[in-house]
Amino acid sequence: MSEALPPILGSDGDAALRALLAAPALVAFDFDGTLAPIVELPPLARLHPEVDAPLRALAARTSVAIVSGRGIADLRERADIASIRLVGNHGNDALLGDTEAARQARRTMAGWRERLQRTIDARFGADGGIEIEDKQATLSIHFRRAADPGRVERELDAMIAALDPPAKTIGGKFVVNLLPPGSRTKLDALVELAAELGVSKVAFVGDDVTDEIVFAAAPPTWLTVRVEPHGPSGARFALASQHQIARLIERMIELLPDASAGRSRSS
Repeated sequence: MSEALPPILGSDGDAALRALLAAPALVAFDFDGTLAPIVELPPLARLHPEVDAPLRALAARTSVAIVSGRGIADLRERADIASIRLVGNHGNDALLGDTEAARQARRTMAGWRERLQRTIDARFGADGGIEIEDKQATLSIHFRRAADPGRVERELDAMIAALDPPAKTIGGKFVVNLLPPGSRTKLDALVELAAELGVSKVAFVGDDVTDEIVFAAAPPTWLTVRVEPHGPSGARFALASQHQIARLIERMIELLPDASAGRSRSS
């Protein structure tokens, strides 16, 4: 259960961080709810001012990535830091490319969006507090502003179940994400990035259902942290509040070996 997760800002957390950072490692974060506070309207989300400076300082010392469900262009607008690798669309940025598989995935997304929009408008009205965010490679349906989010979520599940071809779905906080058949997850993206960097140790900090996919299947050499866990979590450690994220990053910097020891970084 989440209550049993040890705090990452504590003696056990310090020991785990020190072991992880003793060798070249990748430190990765989710964006919304982790580096940026959750907001009612997704376009209003911004990197927290207290996080910006320590995040840049950490990226100067080790490899850092932000792995988000946001579209990559959207993510760049909010966290465009040259030394940080950005991964959008749950790791499916390749579906924005010009291969036949990518074009087919986008056609599938466009068809799903058109069908879902018609059904949502007919059932809830155009001003029902439900928005479909089209990221080309993936879709996100936000319903935080709906009058009855519980009812909306149940009815969205039924709408999505009727899609052809079947959608891969990942839930979240007042959002459901739709991915095309054969799509990747954040875990796949992190495994690939770690291999590219030549590191076996990865820290990943996240707060949502999409991040639990990583927590549940992370290799033993990885360190996983759930922000503000509510209910069971597969993470090894917990961060009690999103407001503590800057302190966690600062603690990582404090526990890094001297910079002269070198680090692994992508070009």
